Amino acid sequence: MSTGRFEATRLGHRHKAEPVIKAQDPRGRPIYWVGAGGRRTGRRAGYGFHAVRHGFVSITPIQVDLTRYDALDKVAGWLAGH
Repeated sequence: MSTGRFEATRLGHRHKAEPVIKAQDPRGRPIYWVGAGGRRTGRRAGYGFHAVRHGFVSITPIQVDLTRYDALDKVAGWLAGH
């Protein structure tokens, strides 16, 4: 979905073999840059790399909670046994 030069996009997937580059921010703190996604990335409309490749600003709403809720009770059971 695009509006002007902005596009709401989905988060793409990267091949795990692509390198992550360690650098420093202007204050000397470590940062990690995940570089380009490779030749096959950016071909599918609706994803961030595709939007950027076509001159758009990609905006991807994300969530942080990666909890596997269906496993909580099982883990709690393991812990209760110790």
